[in-house]
Amino acid sequence: MAFIPVEKEWRFKLDKKQQYILCANHFSYLDIPILGLFPMAFKFVGKSSLAKIPLFGYMYRTLHITVNRSSYRSRARSLVKAREEIQKGHNLGFFPEGGIRLEKYPDMVDFKDGAFKLAVENNVPVIPVTMPDNYHILPDDDLLNIRRKKCQIIYHEPIWPSDNGDEQVKQLKEEVFRVIQTELTTADANDI
Repeated sequence: MAFIPVEKEWRFKLDKKQQYILCANHFSYLDIPILGLFPMAFKFVGKSSLAKIPLFGYMYRTLHITVNRSSYRSRARSLVKAREEIQKGHNLGFFPEGGIRLEKYPDMVDFKDGAFKLAVENNVPVIPVTMPDNYHILPDDDLLNIRRKKCQIIYHEPIWPSDNGDEQVKQLKEEVFRVIQTELTTADANDI
């Protein structure tokens, strides 16, 4: 809607017959529509407060999986619903930081386990997604000041779970975090 040019960078060949879980960094409200540009249908797993936005909220809660992160019951229900959707063959999209929780750009905060548990349980590869520019275009602390800059979205090579169990969830989560954080750190250093 803001006519921001978007550049997609693919670091692998997308297999449209394969099921995926997308995991992306989240520093800006621009991240949601930019992640939505993924060329395969997927369901977001995201915060329930977005469901309160007129018109958009109705579509969001009807098509996607909402979660109230402050409620254990809501988090558990969302995980069950996400598990059902992945077993139906749907792709899922997560911001595994659990929302915009920026402390110091470009450093992400620790990832939550949910996306990685689902990947391990169902042997579904995770695509790390890096959006290094969105914070500069629409910073979370300055929502009325959209800056005109090209937006880049990087789809990294999918990472497959190599095993099952809690240790694999931890390893997968750490590897996806490492891939995205390395790209963010590199991009930030190049901007200086």
